[in-house]
Amino acid sequence: MCDERMWTGAVRAALPDAVDAETARDDTIDGMATRALAIADGPVLPIGFSMGGIVALAMARQAPERVAGLVLLDTNPADDLPIRAAARPAQQAAVRAGALERIVVEELKPNYLAARNRGNAALLALLRDMALSLGDDVFVAQSEALRKRADQRDVLPTLDVPVLVACGAEDRLCPPQWHRDMAAATRQPTLHVVEGAGHMLPLEQPARLAAMIADWKGK
Repeated sequence: MCDERMWTGAVRAALPDAVDAETARDDTIDGMATRALAIADGPVLPIGFSMGGIVALAMARQAPERVAGLVLLDTNPADDLPIRAAARPAQQAAVRAGALERIVVEELKPNYLAARNRGNAALLALLRDMALSLGDDVFVAQSEALRKRADQRDVLPTLDVPVLVACGAEDRLCPPQWHRDMAAATRQPTLHVVEGAGHMLPLEQPARLAAMIADWKGK
């Protein structure tokens, strides 16, 4: 439930040629990946955060010959955890009944941030506004896409391209150990676990992330 504002500031400046993929028009990860691949011809370098990382892996699975590298941020290559899959239908029903703002404010976003950022009113307001701007239908579609997604861990060992894996040290949604495992499964990994960030690394530590991507691309 994030839009292009996720990539404002330092990260956007570090990626002047980047194009935003559309993830609000499909209710499957594969559909999002197919749409993203259609944005341009030739080689691509997917940079995916959270659900976007899942989409980036699906792009590599669908068109490995086109992927020149991958950036996977605060994400999970596996299928949905049973406890999360079980909770999603109830959340979807609540959203259809008008509870999107409550779910975003009370259940989701505060748990996504590092301890020092949980009182950041501007950041919390941005997360709320992005979600509410996308609306109920997108929430349900993205929730279903995540619930039904395939386990893509078997894609990682097939990636014979540079892979940057990074996460916040306080990411409770997609913990650092998952990212260490992802990096260990790839052939050309670079791993960063960033202090002072939770799940929302691009917004919590944008300058650090921009520098990491620039350094990685320059190697």
